[in-house]
Amino acid sequence: MSYALGLCYLGDRCVGRPPLVQQFPDSESPPTLAEVQELQRRLTVLGFGTGGADGRIGNATSLAVLNYQRKFGIEPADGYPGVKLPARLRQGS
Repeated sequence: MSYALGLCYLGDRCVGRPPLVQQFPDSESPPTLAEVQELQRRLTVLGFGTGGADGRIGNATSLAVLNYQRKFGIEPADGYPGVKLPARLRQGS
């Protein structure tokens, strides 16, 4: 994930796009399979289709996260769940 993000960021900067809006989450540990499945189930219940609770963050899950972030004004709306989104979903909001 870090390598792919780094390449995309480099490409964006080469064509004149602005820098990242926040620091890269280098200290965040990746979510476990069970955590991703929980995230997917909770998003699906709220109407944000993830394509199933398979425990993998693919295109459908990223899009569901992005749409959730946009609907609830979470910045940056980047499709990355981070550590705060699962906690927020557990609270029911």
